[in-house]
Amino acid sequence: MRDNVTHRHIQYRWWVMALSFIICHLTPLTFVTTRQIKRACLLSLLQMLSFSHAVAQEFGMRWLYCQQAEETQQVWFKKSFHMNEPAAKAVLSIASEGRYIVYVNGYNISSDLFFSNPRGTIGVRDYDITHYLDEGTNTIAVWYSPNYQSRRQLYATVIGEWQSGGRLYLSSEEGWLCRPANARTLPDGTEVIDGPAYLSDWKDYDWKEDSFLLSDWKPAEKATDQDPVVITFCRPDDASCRMQHILKRAKVSEQGRTLTYDFGQPVEGWVRVTLRGMKKGEVVEVNGLRYVCRGGSDDQACRRFTTSTAGIARILLPAGRSRSNITRVEAISITNIQ
Repeated sequence: MRDNVTHRHIQYRWWVMALSFIICHLTPLTFVTTRQIKRACLLSLLQMLSFSHAVAQEFGMRWLYCQQAEETQQVWFKKSFHMNEPAAKAVLSIASEGRYIVYVNGYNISSDLFFSNPRGTIGVRDYDITHYLDEGTNTIAVWYSPNYQSRRQLYATVIGEWQSGGRLYLSSEEGWLCRPANARTLPDGTEVIDGPAYLSDWKDYDWKEDSFLLSDWKPAEKATDQDPVVITFCRPDDASCRMQHILKRAKVSEQGRTLTYDFGQPVEGWVRVTLRGMKKGEVVEVNGLRYVCRGGSDDQACRRFTTSTAGIARILLPAGRSRSNITRVEAISITNIQ
């Protein structure tokens, strides 16, 4: 990420946004001689939006937040909408003051493990989601993790064009639902993941899907009276957090209920532990992660939005459990952590 952005680049980004707004919102079809010209202009602007970045003050962004979530709770957001025809182009613009993962119709739209922000700013990323969308009902879902108390939890709009030539636009203000997730991000950079809270009453439903039970979901609130903040327009790969490699071979030592796995090299990232035969509610601690087992089938204890020094994994098992309950321990190296 570049620290210094020229005034010309700033102007370029905002001129692109202004021209896009004029074409999509203000220009009647009669002003443009043909529908093909208007389509070409719009798609060209969308392409420029996807590959430019600059720094500017936020302008006209409508932030959403989950009122029922506590300060440390992670949040699930989602928005379902109906499409009567295929989209010719659809670009999702998304931002958050925390870390987040984005799904469209259940699919992660990026190879990133999660998105984080360039230091001291909020990053806005544009993604072409055209090929993730279908005729009928579609769902955009976001898993959000707080960095600190903030009401700038989510900004997300979709702009594009239908195959018939009409304008496609989904506002960040309307139709978003939210609820606290089954995990927390604590101030010391650790996480608590509650397996039973995720599965106890929800059976096989997937929260990212439209069919997921909605009884505990509430409309997302609109944030007001926010102080100005620096917004960075990013390329999709800026400040990305991606898996670099996975280490599986380690020396193992035991002391009481604590097992230590030494992978022989320094790694910053995740430790992923696969467990078998655990009971619902049993707690396993892995390098600061507190994982509450769901029981039944295999459990997998792994952070989602935070990292630790993973070259050495220390695992604290509940009473009555032993190394035989661990089927796999892996150290996952993650790059570009902000």
